[in-house]
Amino acid sequence: MKNIIPALAVLFCAAVLLNSCSTGKNAVSSPIAVAENTDNHSATCFVQLNDGSIKQFSSLKLVTGFFTTPHLLADDKLVINAKDIKAYQDNKRYAVSAKQLKSGKDGYVASEALPGFAIKLLSGKLNVYSRKYYNGANSVDEYFLQEGNEGHIIAYSRNVLKAMLKDDAKALDYFNSRTKGSPRSKKLIAAVEMYNNNQLLTKN
Repeated sequence: MKNIIPALAVLFCAAVLLNSCSTGKNAVSSPIAVAENTDNHSATCFVQLNDGSIKQFSSLKLVTGFFTTPHLLADDKLVINAKDIKAYQDNKRYAVSAKQLKSGKDGYVASEALPGFAIKLLSGKLNVYSRKYYNGANSVDEYFLQEGNEGHIIAYSRNVLKAMLKDDAKALDYFNSRTKGSPRSKKLIAAVEMYNNNQLLTKN
């Protein structure tokens, strides 16, 4: 009896370990699902290369500084340059390259993402991205809108957003309302959040 109990304990531990390894393998096999979830801080880090293929890493860091060309450092050893990728996910954010953005602005800033890359702020039927650029004197934010995950990512304008919100009277009325002291960015985010939530309720 004394010999059976330790043997059962060893078998139990082995089963638990095998199950956890199997789960980890399945989680890594779906990088696109990870790309959708920009709020998951434990998400696997990855880069999407220009040919569309995806490479995953344990860590991905933005490296900037004087006399340093901004780049990503994967797993503390592999240098990844902005020109070689179209998107990436680190443990904080999902970002897309300037090649995917419909905008004529330049003067990119590398503070939150690689130069020219836009960070995804909101996900849903309507996605919102932001990118920093120099306007000649200061660093300012430029916003982009995307219908679904397959639509073009185009620069924000009042007319573009109104067209995208046309099927949601509540969100459109809020956006058109005159709210004193409310920055453009906050009103944009609030209107899109309202739209996405309403669309989710409509589906259910």
